[in-house]
Order: sequence, then C-alpha cells, then structure tokens
Amino acid sequence: MKILRNLIVPVGVAIALVGCTTSTDSSDSWSESYLAPYERVFDAVVDVLEDRDYLVEANPETGKITAEPSRSSRGLSPELAVKVFEKAGQIRVDVQTRAGANQSVTQGRQVETSIVEFFHELELRLQGFKD
Repeated sequence: MKILRNLIVPVGVAIALVGCTTSTDSSDSWSESYLAPYERVFDAVVDVLEDRDYLVEANPETGKITAEPSRSSRGLSPELAVKVFEKAGQIRVDVQTRAGANQSVTQGRQVETSIVEFFHELELRLQGFKD
C-alpha cells in the first residue's frame, strides 16, 4: 500500500504542476490551459499532432499551428487550427476544427473524440508520461 501511496502522490503533484482547465465554447472549439513554459507546450502540441499523423505548419512566434490530416487518416480526422498563447500566467491551447457545415452527427462525434484524444495525449506528454 505504501508503494501505491508513493505513486499516487507524485502523479497528483505532476497534475497540479502541469495543471489544466478545459472549456468548450461551441461544438467546433476546445481550449485547455497549462502551467508550463510556452516553448514546452508549443513543442508538445506539434509533436502530438505529428504523432497523430497530421501534416503540420507551425509558427512559434505567432503561436499559430495548422494541421491537416494525412491521406492515411481516410477522412476520419478533422483539419485543425490551433493557437498557443499566454493568458493570465498560463499557456492556453485553443483548437478549432474546420469541418464543413454538412457534417453528420456521427462525423461530429468522431471529431469530438479526436480532439479529446489530442488533449489527452498532450496532457500525458506534458506530464512526462510520453516522449
């Protein structure tokens, strides 16, 4: 039990140090904020997108990232517009999809699942659980 307690405390501390809040403004926009250096968050966003097989164009000076799904995604991944910036002492990551208005309910769920998985992988990377 002591080993489990020792494992739980560092994980809790890691979550507190990285820290994030999530908000969804609409069905095509998601945001999270992190207590980590800008460069670390920006690089992690790019790495996660590339690992998810996106073709990425990134500008760290403006914080803008565009990500197009590769052909291997077979149209299941949405095109993304990401903005990384500092706000109130935290680094915020805003993600917007560029899905068409004709998107079906099923496609909408796939897009939402894809974004949730992106933020989950970003969180793991920032906490040091993934390289």
